[in-house]
Amino acid sequence: MTPTAEALAEYKAKAKTWAQERLADPNTVIVDLESTGLLRQDPDTEIAQICILNIEGRPLFSMLLKPAQPMGQTVIDIHKITNEQVVNQPIFPQIAKMVSFVLKDKHVICYNADFDIRLLWHMFKKYKIETPKVAATSCCMDYYSQWTGEWSTKKDDFKWQKLPNLIGEETHDAQVDCRNTLKLMQKMAGEFDDSKVSEEDIDLNF
Repeated sequence: MTPTAEALAEYKAKAKTWAQERLADPNTVIVDLESTGLLRQDPDTEIAQICILNIEGRPLFSMLLKPAQPMGQTVIDIHKITNEQVVNQPIFPQIAKMVSFVLKDKHVICYNADFDIRLLWHMFKKYKIETPKVAATSCCMDYYSQWTGEWSTKKDDFKWQKLPNLIGEETHDAQVDCRNTLKLMQKMAGEFDDSKVSEEDIDLNF
């Protein structure tokens, strides 16, 4: 059932509060991944790029990774990361402890947590490495969907929203997508006016 106008306003207010609280917490970090595919379709999916951004917009960790298997052309066309670019990059087990150290006790935000957190945790388990001890995780897309207030009668829930390109740089780069997520949180919190920004939505399938 479609929520009332009052209920929609309440959802938007809660999403705004979430954004304000996360932006005010120095232990908040934003994580984005580029991958070799979709884990739900391919259990051998791995990470090709990872970025961890702090709430001030500074990268705490950002690098390309060499997946266990070469990437197919479909995903290369999406994120523009080639097999030649990653051939000499570290593999996930070599950087896993560093990622755990950076994420320790942090509140981890991903735009699409069901994709990014699930894949990141999968990688730790795949290589039999202890998963990071984080304080909590949040999905920005869930809150942005509530903030937008677009209802899907088919889902009987809020329609999932694509990540808007608010910084005007080439998307499907982990650091750029982290920065767009941060800018979107600022928008939701009322700290950023994007009325003059030309938005190009980012489809974060990879």
